[in-house]
Amino acid sequence: MRKWISVLILAACTSASARADAVADFFRDKTITVYIGYAVGGAYDLYGRSIAKHMPRHLAGNPRMLASNMPGASSMTLANYLAKIAPHDGTAFGAVNSALIFDPLFSGAQSKAQFSPTEMTMIGNVVSSASVMVALASTGVKTLEDVRDKGLTIGATSTTGDTYTLPLAIKNIMGLDRLKIITGYPGTREAALALEQGEISGRVWDFEGLKAARPDWLRDGTINILAQLAPKKMPEVPPDVPLVRDSVPDQSGRDALDVVFQSTILARPYIAPPGIPADRVKALRDAFMATMRDADFLAEIAQLRLTIDATSGDEMQALVANAYGLPTATVDKVRKALTPP
Repeated sequence: MRKWISVLILAACTSASARADAVADFFRDKTITVYIGYAVGGAYDLYGRSIAKHMPRHLAGNPRMLASNMPGASSMTLANYLAKIAPHDGTAFGAVNSALIFDPLFSGAQSKAQFSPTEMTMIGNVVSSASVMVALASTGVKTLEDVRDKGLTIGATSTTGDTYTLPLAIKNIMGLDRLKIITGYPGTREAALALEQGEISGRVWDFEGLKAARPDWLRDGTINILAQLAPKKMPEVPPDVPLVRDSVPDQSGRDALDVVFQSTILARPYIAPPGIPADRVKALRDAFMATMRDADFLAEIAQLRLTIDATSGDEMQALVANAYGLPTATVDKVRKALTPP
């Protein structure tokens, strides 16, 4: 009996070793492209370039990684590219807006996604977002109720990203008719410049990205933080900033917002094409999470004034599957909340 147990253990170890060797053999001398769905300079870009720099040493075969920006339509251009054009072999993955992962669910037939999110390969997520709505202090807008009375003009990237979908849901559910959303700002730099020039008066921003891009605005009181756009309060946001849901009187409205705000849980997701061999998927996911614990990577992230609160690829896949299994009635409420006026 002991002999057979030893044989089985040896066979299992040999099989695992063979799989690891196969992964190393595939990635050796390869270049993996880490696509970034936004232009240079914002938090998406900073995270992506740091990952491309540090992740190779955690991946079998020690491949090269090249960061490449592919902006467009709040990263819908990149997501469709990954699904339809990029190689489905593990040599391409990218950072997309989290709202895109839920866009086919929330937009239905109107979605421009050329992919099924449940079939895409989830690699990992860098951080959960403490998304906030901000207004220039010069507007006198300090709360969401002030928006009802004084109005606010939000700058967004496109109709497929969370800089648009999150404030749209708030506008519709709370009846904030004077909240205007203007699209066409490609990224953080352009939106920040538009705020500085008074072209727009507010924005939805993830708090970490805001701290990295304009820390002086927080220090000098240039902006007011009106509310946090998340299912629950995040520790990095000042505790006196209320949740949006606290301003919504009816439970059905709060429930709909909670579903929309699921995208903030996956604030910086990295996804890859479908159909990648399972052993390479595991290797990429493991390397991603090892990078999130890497001392040199974390030191660089700290210098960039960013933070890490990672979600594994397996957890992401389960969260996405759960979202696409929501009851039809709940999905209908959310779709109504995300219908442009």
